[in-house]
This record gives sequence, C-alpha cells and structure tokens, in this order.
Amino acid sequence: MGASDLIFKNAAALRNNMTPAEMLLWGHLKGSQLGSKFRRQHPLGIYIADFYCHQHKIVIELDGSIHNLAKVAKNDIERQLNIETDGIKVLRFKNEEIFNQLEKVLNTIKEAIGSPFRGRGGLTKRIIPCLDVKDGRTVKGVNFVDLRDAGDPVELAWNYSRQGADELVFLDITATHERRKTMVELVKAVARQINIPFTIGGGINEIADADALLNAGADKISINSAAVRNPELIDQLAKAFGVQFVVVAVDTRLIDGFNIVHLNGGRIPTEKETLHWIMEAESRGAGEILLTSMDHDGTKGGFDNYLLKLVNDSVNIPVIASGGAGSVQHFVEVFEQTNVDAALAASVFHYGEILIPDLKRVLKRNNIEVREV
Repeated sequence: MGASDLIFKNAAALRNNMTPAEMLLWGHLKGSQLGSKFRRQHPLGIYIADFYCHQHKIVIELDGSIHNLAKVAKNDIERQLNIETDGIKVLRFKNEEIFNQLEKVLNTIKEAIGSPFRGRGGLTKRIIPCLDVKDGRTVKGVNFVDLRDAGDPVELAWNYSRQGADELVFLDITATHERRKTMVELVKAVARQINIPFTIGGGINEIADADALLNAGADKISINSAAVRNPELIDQLAKAFGVQFVVVAVDTRLIDGFNIVHLNGGRIPTEKETLHWIMEAESRGAGEILLTSMDHDGTKGGFDNYLLKLVNDSVNIPVIASGGAGSVQHFVEVFEQTNVDAALAASVFHYGEILIPDLKRVLKRNNIEVREV
C-alpha cells in the first residue's frame, strides 16, 4: 500500500519492542495457529498495524490506556476509517481484554477469519439480484403488492450467475406451512446450477429452519419478522452457525417523519425505530443488514440514500441497499452517496431493463470498484 522506507524501519523497531499484551496475543497467532498467517507490526501505507492477515484482509489493533485520551481516540477512528476504505476489516481490543478475556478475543478473530463479509466501505461493491419467490415462481410487485410473475427462480439464478452477479437473495414471501420442504428443494436446485453465494429467507423461525436450508446448500440465511418478534433468535443463530451466516433483513417505512420497522412483508407496522433496531441486531450477532425502503420499493425512483447513509455510518457490518432501483445512475448514486457494501434490485434485472455487465462497466467508469465480469 505504498509504505515508505521510514515506515518499514519504524515497523522493524516496533517488532523488537512489543507490549505484554501484544506478546500474549502473538503467542496464539504466530505459526498460523488459527489457520491463517498473521504478521506483527506490519506496514500499511502510512500506518503500522499491530497484527495483519493478508489472506483475509484483517487488522488487529490492541489499545492500551493511552487510547482513552480524546486526541488519540480521534486519531484511532480516522485511521480505522482509512484502513476500512481500502477493504480491510479492523478488530480492536483493549489490553484488559487480552489479559482477562483471551478466549473471547480468539473466538472473535476466528469468526472474522471465517466470514465472507467485507467490512463497511469495502473496496469491491456487490451487485445482488433479489428473487421474491411465491409458489415456486419468481414474482415482483410495487410497494410489496400487485404481484406479477417474473420467471423460474432456478433459471433466473443461472442467468444471473453467468451475467456476473456477485450474490443472489431468495425470499419466500408467503412462508406457508409447506415452506421448509419447498424451499429446501429450491435451494438444492439453485446450488447445483450456480457458483456464486446466495442467501435464502422467509419464514425462518428457529434453528432447525436455518439448519435445513444451510445444509441444502445456501450460503447465508435471512431473518426479518421472526427476529423482531424474538430478538434472541439472532443470538441463537449467530452462536449456532456464526455471524457470517446471519443476514437481518429490515423493511422500513416513514410514519410521521420516523422510519419504522414493518413486519409480514411490510404489512404490519411495529413500534421499533429502524436505526435503533438495526443497531440492536448488530449487537446481537447480525453479520449483515439488508435494508429495504418500502416507500421506494418497486417505484424505480432511486434508493433511499439519506436513510442508507445514516445506517451505514452507524454500524460496522455490511449494509445492502434495497428498494427503488430504476436506472444505472441510481446504483452509481447509492454507492457514491452512502458507501454501502452492496445494492440489490429485482424487476430491473428480471425484465432486462438493466444488464449486469453494462451496469458494472458504468460503475467502473465512475471509479466504483466491482468484481470483473
């Protein structure tokens, strides 16, 4: 990352002058004990990371008491944001955590190593087609109503994979009693056809639901209404499968000037304010947020960039923008104005109004990094 000779020289000196906390953690990181190689006091541009894993793009910083000073804390935040902008995830621990909660620290590092998620503001942005599934068919409506058929989900998945989609999301919008059997068969069929990650959601209420879908081949599971009704479900899923598998979907609508979480496909308003709920979900173990603005959904008038920026600036996990995509420019704007990790859309992809290769070429022309098609 362009580190100067002076930075390398300073890093070498720091390696010979490790703090007690650094020495203790290094004893568990060196020699690829966690399955990945870490370097200590490693240059990254104008910075020196306490520990760095190149394979997974993870920085680990240990903070002593000096980091409680306002000036130092402000510098830490600026430094972390700059590092995250380059697509690197930053883990921070206090020295006391290393001495008193070492096992918890090591488990956090292990989860980060195993996570497919990039951190907030990651370098490569993701394009994600969403397939709402009802009775085995892909459907699409406006503001979650007036549904019309959009094709076979397995065929669409195969086509999107060939076009260069980065991921797919499948949402069962009916969640009938026969859902688990039906969706498991869909997951198996999709997994046989594509080689990109995909998320499955709709009607997941317990560990057994998620277990069946993940075992069938899904990469992640998405929970929405069930999480709002039983927030501990997030904790349970994160503990059982790891945060990297848990996506919390949030449907929101403006009511009297406040963004309010809605349930059951957007039909039932709650008393939860959207940002507060998302921050709680993150604290409970959500690995990613899929945020849909119902006021924008299906209108093709653009994403809710104000809300998306507010949320993305408030959390440290990836945010997927959803609701309102109608043109290529809308994707450019959502990445430029909010710095979310991914943008999701449905009808503009399903009906061929936007082709993913064309979209990615425009994004690259606007200096927005995307995976090559």
